[in-house]
Amino acid sequence: MKAKNSIIVISRILFIFTITAGAQENTKAKSDFLVINGPYLGQKPPGMTPELFAPGIISTGMNDRDIAISPDLNEIYYSVLEGPHYTIVCMKRDKGRWTKQAIAPFSGQYNDCEPQFSPDGERLYFCSTRPVQGNREPKDYDIWYVERTRDGWGEPVNLGPPINTEKNEFYPSITNGGTIYFTSHDMNICRSRCINGKYMPPKKLGDTVNTLRGEYNAYVAPDESYLIFTSHGWDRGVGRGDLFICFRKHDGTWTKAVNLGPGVNSLAVDMCPTVSPDGKYLFFSSMRKSETFVSEQVGSYDELLKNSKNPQNGKMDIYWVDARIIEDLKPEELK
Repeated sequence: MKAKNSIIVISRILFIFTITAGAQENTKAKSDFLVINGPYLGQKPPGMTPELFAPGIISTGMNDRDIAISPDLNEIYYSVLEGPHYTIVCMKRDKGRWTKQAIAPFSGQYNDCEPQFSPDGERLYFCSTRPVQGNREPKDYDIWYVERTRDGWGEPVNLGPPINTEKNEFYPSITNGGTIYFTSHDMNICRSRCINGKYMPPKKLGDTVNTLRGEYNAYVAPDESYLIFTSHGWDRGVGRGDLFICFRKHDGTWTKAVNLGPGVNSLAVDMCPTVSPDGKYLFFSSMRKSETFVSEQVGSYDELLKNSKNPQNGKMDIYWVDARIIEDLKPEELK
């Protein structure tokens, strides 16, 4: 009888242990996710006026910029330009719920930034100072990519010549046909066609796009119908660096650059444009400050510390706006 009672007690202990362990494991699994659902991190879509994207989640008060969204809208990658290395951060949607922010598996050791998906989502391009071979010292910024595998992403691959040189290359953007647009070391927007899997020598875009004062960080539509970039040379603009747009004409040339206007641009630097894969939203980065941050008197050190950890504090934040602004700027003859 005593033996039987002992067995019952032991069985109950094991049952309780199993339930407790399961609960702990379930809690751990839940802790890997944020309490947000839906596309675009469950954020309310913006209108025709830019709004801060995912404040406190992606726009945090750090230098957050360069957002890339997968074609199925289930992955988000973006850059955090803070020490010790510029780092690419990722978030993924699993069964409707978004995972917490995590360092991308290929990032964290060198300066990595400016992620951009290929239109089919099978490659993720980015810029990095990592050495080309072995454990040598970091080099200048090159364009790299990782390819999708069954388990996530493969090892980073340097795009190589003729795209990469002994000087910096930045901000890759890829078309449906594989053509790559990027920024050269001397702040010009360049294009390289991909023919039979091989990149042709890059060419700088013409004087309806590039000026002597510098253009950079260009996003090209997958069908090459338009190009959005930051310019310091086209006109005085709104701020210290404005977003401009050019449209591809029927003869393959580009229209003259047009400012996206004060509804989008600010008194600060506005840069790093990209359009969501569904074509609904224009994302970009900006150093604009909130009116509260500019005008509010700081009364204590604690307030100073708190403000430094809030978005719109003068560091880079990510914004989004309805992409209908692009169509509104298109010349009538191209509509």
